[in-house]
Amino acid sequence: MKKAIILHNMGGARNAAELKEFLYNMFKDKRIISSPIRHILAVLISNLRYKKVWKNYESIGGSRIYNLTEKLCTEMKKYTDTDVLYAMRYTKPKLKDIVKNYDEITFLPLYPHYSFTTYESSLDELKEIDFKDKINIVTPFFEDERFNQIIKENILQEVENPNDWHLIFSAHGLPKKMIEKGDKYQSHIEKHVEILKNILPTFKSINLAYQSRFGFSEWLKPYLHNELEKFKNENILIYPISFMIDNSETDLELKVEYAHIANKIGIKNYKVIDCPNDNEKIAKFLVEIAHESSNSKS
Repeated sequence: MKKAIILHNMGGARNAAELKEFLYNMFKDKRIISSPIRHILAVLISNLRYKKVWKNYESIGGSRIYNLTEKLCTEMKKYTDTDVLYAMRYTKPKLKDIVKNYDEITFLPLYPHYSFTTYESSLDELKEIDFKDKINIVTPFFEDERFNQIIKENILQEVENPNDWHLIFSAHGLPKKMIEKGDKYQSHIEKHVEILKNILPTFKSINLAYQSRFGFSEWLKPYLHNELEKFKNENILIYPISFMIDNSETDLELKVEYAHIANKIGIKNYKVIDCPNDNEKIAKFLVEIAHESSNSKS
């Protein structure tokens, strides 16, 4: 019996054509845009935006999400006899092209928290491919003590004296109407921040803010740019709490665009911590929860 652990994420862009594909597939996703005309909107948005957006992506050399995910798969293979591969929701490689080679898969969405737009969208694709053999599904893992100890270590290795720094957990934003429809994302994020507060040493302050808002509707608050305005002449440490792998929203948005905002505000030092990426401990942890998921279904 051929088995595989399959990591699943959104995808990203290494070139302009891939960005156009990403935008089109994302905006036609019913979890992103519920309107029945989303297929038309997806064509319009992707065609109108991709060239302009690509100029920004080009400044960081495109998304690192593929290279880092490949490295993570390689690292995970050190701790399991099972094949470890990855698929992307909105770009290649596609899940349907991978699962056909296996009799049993453990499906591991790389989202620590639940959201309609991420975790549930990943499950949509799993349902769409109609895999007939055995499937094990790893559920959101933000409460796992092993995971949070890894985050704690990643944060503390960045600063000598936490008391000199304000820590901001930056989460990807979500329209407020999604929460009103029953999305658990905000409650998961807030609970996760409280868990981490309880295991971290004393920082000057520990805060939560949301990034990546677009459009005209109200999104989850506080917005990160507003939160940064409170910290003129202070040291700010940013941890991207909703991401497992660095991508354009950490490398471009947090490390470049928000760094520029921080400089204009007059923040003394502004530092963004890398995501777990292909960290040895995170690789071991993901293998562990994948096997635990498999064993629980046996």
